[in-house]
Amino acid sequence: MRLKSVEILGSEFSSLKPNYRFEFNNSKDTTQLSTKIFAGLNGSGKSNLLELFSKIFYFLELYHLPSASEENRLDKNFGFIIEYYLPYVAVQTAIHQQDQEQYLVRISKKIGEHPEFSLHYNNEKDSRRIDYTGPEGETKDILPKKVIAYTSGQNELLSNPYYKVRYHYFKQLETDKQKGPNHNPMEKNTLFFMDYESNFSVFICNMLLANKVNLDYYKQILAIDGLSSFRITLNLTDYKNKNVVLGYRLEKELQRLKLCATSYYEEKGKKGFKSKVILDYKVNNATIEAFKFHFKNAFDLFKVFYEFDTLNLYMVPVMTRKLIMNAHETLNLSDEMPKADPSSLVFRIEKITVDKIINRSENEIKEIYYKSLSDGEHQFSQVIGSVLMMEEPGCLFLFDEPNTHFNPMWRAKMISILNKITGIEFDSNKRVSKVRQQEVILTTHSPFVISDSFKENVYKFENGKFSNPELQTHGSSITFLLELIFNRDISISDFSNEKLIELKESIHTKEDIAKVKKSLLNFGESIEKFDIYTFLMEKEEEFKDDKDGDNLMPPTTNDLQLQ
Repeated sequence: MRLKSVEILGSEFSSLKPNYRFEFNNSKDTTQLSTKIFAGLNGSGKSNLLELFSKIFYFLELYHLPSASEENRLDKNFGFIIEYYLPYVAVQTAIHQQDQEQYLVRISKKIGEHPEFSLHYNNEKDSRRIDYTGPEGETKDILPKKVIAYTSGQNELLSNPYYKVRYHYFKQLETDKQKGPNHNPMEKNTLFFMDYESNFSVFICNMLLANKVNLDYYKQILAIDGLSSFRITLNLTDYKNKNVVLGYRLEKELQRLKLCATSYYEEKGKKGFKSKVILDYKVNNATIEAFKFHFKNAFDLFKVFYEFDTLNLYMVPVMTRKLIMNAHETLNLSDEMPKADPSSLVFRIEKITVDKIINRSENEIKEIYYKSLSDGEHQFSQVIGSVLMMEEPGCLFLFDEPNTHFNPMWRAKMISILNKITGIEFDSNKRVSKVRQQEVILTTHSPFVISDSFKENVYKFENGKFSNPELQTHGSSITFLLELIFNRDISISDFSNEKLIELKESIHTKEDIAKVKKSLLNFGESIEKFDIYTFLMEKEEEFKDDKDGDNLMPPTTNDLQLQ
């Protein structure tokens, strides 16, 4: 999955202007994960473009859901053209050609009209229009396999489409739950939002079932030796205290979870229905092998957790569900959704403990609660973990400020971490030689992330438009990038810089130079401080007489000790 272009038709979208084609560079390099970096000042439009992608893929997902109304499927006030590449292995249409490495998908939706789908191949010269034939038709098969979104802040325009579509998924799940155990209404669901609740699921699924080479690197960064234990609790009653019936397929999934459990407990309620189920897991090699036997991979298990977690919408009143499904995009859905007591949720994962490496050199390991990890560790587990978990080609990740809680070490290696955990082939030194055919698009204010990216993959936003930097960003210094991308020509804080300027402006006599030299000892090392010393040397030349021979080089450590 790699985006080629997008264009808004009709009216503007937030700060993004209509009828302007956003075109992206693309590379066929299979040794590097396709990563696009959106950078710029606040309000420049970089997050708005992520929001646009989310709205487009929300519309396309809704277009293929049986629960969507004709009004949903038409969306008279929204138009767009989007083009993206899908790898050959991800396209499941009848036109497969064996010589194809990838296909170009083009979807055009004019204002007030239904979308048109086309597939291009043979170096994009030949194309075929694909007609919509229902939720299970070919048009569904040429959408991204999964769209995973995350925001570190309260970006409702990004999160709203995912919250809304989950209510449609819930309606679909509720409607189809009496069908046979092999009927899976959630199998082709595309949109997933990584919020606080999903964090636990992502972590557990990775620790149990992620690819070992990738997982070992992930655990090394987090300084975690392994997953120790966790509990799953099902309270099978809704907000009216009525019984929640799982249906054939979720009953089957529950049986699989029971077979992997160390122990479980069930309670019966009215009319003999299960009212409560508690499954406890003490994780050891046997537990991991049981999960490997019953679930194909980490995402296969995550989908099961996601479906059970969707049952928590039974705690939302019916009228509120309808309101959210049809809410205007400007409505903050997080304010509308009831906040249920965690102990009353239909499904929850709790009591997660991990073996935390306290001291590597002495191999000191301590069992702690997962919740006690720092904000940065939780964000790492959620963001990097969601990429680690998703092995399917043809996926798109939309991350809004995914490194706000990362320490400088993690920020400096974020791109290399993404490449490492998406590796599918490695050389004898465990260096990545081939990565998954996926794409990550992230917004950032971190020059560390930009410094790890080539300029062709960096998009500087200004006034709702972008361009690639004129100069190379890969391997560039932080100071250089602050000016190139963020238009900041000083390397220290404004407060400190103002103090240095005041010192510089205070020099009127030869005696002032000595006072400034002494004051500079209170400042750390910086280019700005060095510039002041250069200025002092120039001023001394002006005041110099036959008796003056002071050395105005920056003080050494010995000078500081003498002070």
